[in-house]
Amino acid sequence: MLAKWIAVDASNRAAFADAQKQWSDLVKYDGFIVQVGGWVDAFPAKAGILRIWRNFGAYRQFMETGYAELALQQKEVCEHIEITIAGVIMHINQPDPRLLAGSAECLRVSDFTLQPNSSPIFVARQMEIWNPALGSADGMLGALICHVEGNRDRFLGASFWRDRAALENFQTTVFPATSHQAETESYTKSLVSYHFALEPEWRVVKPA
Repeated sequence: MLAKWIAVDASNRAAFADAQKQWSDLVKYDGFIVQVGGWVDAFPAKAGILRIWRNFGAYRQFMETGYAELALQQKEVCEHIEITIAGVIMHINQPDPRLLAGSAECLRVSDFTLQPNSSPIFVARQMEIWNPALGSADGMLGALICHVEGNRDRFLGASFWRDRAALENFQTTVFPATSHQAETESYTKSLVSYHFALEPEWRVVKPA
């Protein structure tokens, strides 16, 4: 699977949210699986959108045939767009993102840039320490770990949460202790995390 993470600075929240409804047409395209998104907690004018595709070929076909028409309206209400494409390399708990999109209320996306040549230790600590901690965290429904295309030292993690209380409990209790155990700071150059409630009208799920 392929993940597309989009961070958008919106000039007008209402106009952006209205334009976002156009993306419901994604269900027409072969290989599309799911879209979720919402307004980032710490930045009221920033939206986060996560789209999952079956593979890079399906995504590329969409970009060549359908993207321009769907994106046209939204471009007028976006001040800045940052796009990250990543291949899914691990699942935690529920592997079907369609089920996660239907049951989660909140999403947490973490963008890791590692110290040079630290990918092997990141993957090892993820499997040995982070995956069990996330998998057993109360309210964590499922997560995707992704490797960013064209950058061997950058990874994305997207975790779906039952509700805000469960996410906040993870951030204040589980995350600090697990990060210390995994010695995350020793191999991480930068870490940016986005967390937000999912907007129901932005949710697009391809039927099975």
